[in-house]
Amino acid sequence: MSPIITALTRYGAMSSGDLFKQVSNEFSSERSLERAISSTRDLIRLGPTRHRSYALGRPEMPPSPVYMRDEGGRDHFLGEVQALRADQWTWGAVAAPQPWMSLGHIGPYMDVYQGLPWFMDVFRPAGFLGRAWVRQHAAAHGWSLDIQSWTDDQTLTAARQVPWDWRGSLSLGPFVDMDHQLIATGDRLVEYAKRANLVSDGGIVGASVDGEQPKFTAVVLEGETQRPVLVKFSERMTGNPAARRWGDIMLTEAVAQQVIALHGLESAATEVWIYDDRMWLETTRFDRIGARGRRGMVSLHALAQSFRYQGPQNGWGQAAEHLQLRGALSEEHVAQIKHIATIGHLLLNTDMHMGNLSFLVSNSLPALRVAPIYDMTPMRWVPASVQQRVPALAPEPLYKTDDREAMVIAAEIWEETARRELVTEEWRKWSSQRAKQIREALGE
Repeated sequence: MSPIITALTRYGAMSSGDLFKQVSNEFSSERSLERAISSTRDLIRLGPTRHRSYALGRPEMPPSPVYMRDEGGRDHFLGEVQALRADQWTWGAVAAPQPWMSLGHIGPYMDVYQGLPWFMDVFRPAGFLGRAWVRQHAAAHGWSLDIQSWTDDQTLTAARQVPWDWRGSLSLGPFVDMDHQLIATGDRLVEYAKRANLVSDGGIVGASVDGEQPKFTAVVLEGETQRPVLVKFSERMTGNPAARRWGDIMLTEAVAQQVIALHGLESAATEVWIYDDRMWLETTRFDRIGARGRRGMVSLHALAQSFRYQGPQNGWGQAAEHLQLRGALSEEHVAQIKHIATIGHLLLNTDMHMGNLSFLVSNSLPALRVAPIYDMTPMRWVPASVQQRVPALAPEPLYKTDDREAMVIAAEIWEETARRELVTEEWRKWSSQRAKQIREALGE
């Protein structure tokens, strides 16, 4: 095997100077190296001539054409993402450069990402709807039903071959608009109940979104305005303590989003009601604008992976600090994320994994801003997933913090939850006690 191929396969993309150092025993000068490079199979030249780098492409993995839909609903071809040896990726061709494209590059003159680029993570199925998608399509490829076992190549191959309404603003290949079956706002109760039955039978209803609770997406028609939404629902609650507990939890999630917004923080808009013996939680999507417009988004999980974060997966603050040190986030970002995390701790949200915090991706600078808050849910009290055992409510110690604003917000969430008619009496009493506990800690 050529020493050039050996070096680029083992170490990945390298500048011309670094490559010469690796293979200098085989070549008498950089000029002789250049002659050998010109005949090297699958070689890719990267960067401007003055800062030339080299990498090896992987011909078995064809380039992935990436399209972007903007907030006005217009589609743009961005370029092709190309697979390299040593688990690296690059833009093989760029038609419409965007400020965020350089985020995560391994060097200032090397347009290379180590591992699958963070913006491609949206094409990896996840959560409840993702598992349904995998069940429908894995068999066609002979792949595992466990999405975590899929390679990056498998993920992108499936995403190219099977059109879906992916979250965010990107598509592999031209966009294929899915039939959303518009629902008039007055028909939501009946139509949502039909869709919930389809989902409960194992079907996919709507677009790609994260999260483990049963859900579907829809587009609500309000006059001439289309409002894309995400809808969670409980099982039927009568005679089902686990479903009733989920109802209480979903209502608290809705209240949390509403109270947080009243305090000036961006939060996904919610509405909650009971119909057909189920609790319904409708959330307006922040990565969609009207009938066609989209906003780019990326999860903290995808960014952290791209920047090689190896700390706790429920550590929003630690991950944010890691990204700040590497220039991806600002000090203001980190402070905002820690504030949001503190609210979550006070709400006993024990499921603050890094897929539950996202960033909006802008086509102008700064490239990232913290997305509206979502999934702020008291997961400490959810029923056990298998036995459906409902944990008994009991006093819980307060999360220790100096963030008084977060404490005020949490107290108001619990107080407002206790005032809602749709909650059970047990949840009402616990919410009132939790609010009182926080108020006392505030010295009120």
